[in-house]
Amino acid sequence: MQDEGFEKRIRFGQLYAIYGGLLTEKQQKIMEEYFYDDLSLGEIAENTRTSRQAVYDLLRRVEQTLEKYESRLHLLHQDQERQFRLRGAVKLLEACRTSDSTDPRLGKVEGILKSIIDESR
Repeated sequence: MQDEGFEKRIRFGQLYAIYGGLLTEKQQKIMEEYFYDDLSLGEIAENTRTSRQAVYDLLRRVEQTLEKYESRLHLLHQDQERQFRLRGAVKLLEACRTSDSTDPRLGKVEGILKSIIDESR
């Protein structure tokens, strides 16, 4: 059960890194205090002169908002897919290092890397 919470927290942080700029200043401030500064809901409530429940509700709404952005834009998914492909390219390059330079896998690596570069444009 703790692993689920940890994975959820990581995903929330990844979504915030991508879409955080789309949130209001207040939402950003509370997110940063909670995740980056590791403040409790009570401490944030004190800082913002609101209730602990209000902070909790805001965090839940922000989570829903970030998930909504991801469901429409898919930027996190695209980034994860790109990372997967990059790791594949690295593995192929490592395999090529142990063989001669005429290895046909080099062409495959080149194709993968070119597709990643083209996507970045």
